[in-house]
Amino acid sequence: MSKTNYETRRLERLSYYTFFTGQNIIFMFVTIFISVYYTSVLGLSAGTVGIIFLLARVWDALNDPILSILVERSRFSGGKFKPWVNAIAWAVPLATVLVFAFGDYLAEQPMWLRITYAFITYVGWGMLYTVSDAPAYAIGSVMTQNKDERNVIYSFVRFGGFVGMVIAMISAPWLVEKLGGKWTLAAVIMCTTAMLLMLTIRRVKERHVVEQDVPTLRQIVHTVTDNKYLLMFILAFVFIGGSNFAFTLMPYIARDVYNDPSLSGLLLFAMIGPAMLASPLVPIGIRKIGKINTFALASAALAVLSIITWLMGYEYLEVFIALTMLKAIALGVTLIMPSIFIADCIEYGYIRSGQRLEAVTFATQTFANKATTAVGGAIAMGYLAMVGFIESTGGTVVQQPQQVIQGMWDALNLGNAIGATIGLVIFLYSYKLTDKVLEGMKTIASKQTT
Repeated sequence: MSKTNYETRRLERLSYYTFFTGQNIIFMFVTIFISVYYTSVLGLSAGTVGIIFLLARVWDALNDPILSILVERSRFSGGKFKPWVNAIAWAVPLATVLVFAFGDYLAEQPMWLRITYAFITYVGWGMLYTVSDAPAYAIGSVMTQNKDERNVIYSFVRFGGFVGMVIAMISAPWLVEKLGGKWTLAAVIMCTTAMLLMLTIRRVKERHVVEQDVPTLRQIVHTVTDNKYLLMFILAFVFIGGSNFAFTLMPYIARDVYNDPSLSGLLLFAMIGPAMLASPLVPIGIRKIGKINTFALASAALAVLSIITWLMGYEYLEVFIALTMLKAIALGVTLIMPSIFIADCIEYGYIRSGQRLEAVTFATQTFANKATTAVGGAIAMGYLAMVGFIESTGGTVVQQPQQVIQGMWDALNLGNAIGATIGLVIFLYSYKLTDKVLEGMKTIASKQTT
């Protein structure tokens, strides 16, 4: 479709993308560095950190649907989704600062107080992040009715997100080092930058919100439970993404495997920087071989490249970086495409039920994103605790035993290969919602209403 037929303007799309740049600066700052902060500054054990992550996701299983229901049932004059996102653009940065606040003070307090503060602030951050994520992604489904334009928008939304990830990965380790381990100040600087970028979403317009009665709780619940393609895709995505332990382990790989904490930024960039190439590649892949084949090919590449990396070993840093960068492109495809599939699942649910509940449906993606990082982090940290990881307090670095170093390498690569393979099998077996199937359902539905 020619860009002259787009309903959105370039500046509007750019404003939408930069919101996710800011949001992902925050997301990656928390996701990547929270384990290091908890174990190195607060002195929490790896096992305790894993339990915090798991308990937070159990709460999310109850909390995310409740928050998305509030969004669906709200009726504000400023729009269906924008009032929520506009308000959350400053609330999420503030919550992030609180997660990393008072580290030096807490390190001197009893362990129960450290654990309690860590749990409350992390759970609170997760709740606010849900409100920033599901409505923000839902806006993309009401900006335009053109499917090709929507695919492009969601592809480059992730590009904006990748830019935020790269900013966090490169600047955060450098900033923490230059500030002498002052995590709170680093969080303030990162979150202020993120907030300024997130506020750009005020330029975005909601053009195609479906006018409908306020949905009942039963209708909202059935929007998810009756959507078989949505459920199976989310399950597959959790396996594929949840086994990617790199977000949690890369700082440890740099510090403990290669004995150089300054490598953290480089390794993190290697695993996500090339993923930006996936943004223009995904629309091409969809046109050439279809959505299902594009996603399946990327998932298979993740598994194969993870096995190759594991077999090569960690003796040669250059080889590890090169393989990680290749793997990043496949990772980028798997991170971009969920929004595209979920937008199709919204159409599928609308045809079946007559209810178009974007926030609730995209809340499943939000939960899946948090579940993959938190479950992956919990499994990774739990595994490290099992093989003998030694925690420290106040930023002191300790030498990890050889079995821990090998455990990091095994989890980083074999874990990802196993999870990606399981997720790929689930996806290929259960997800059949092609464009042809969706168009056929629309044709049948239109005939039945006339």
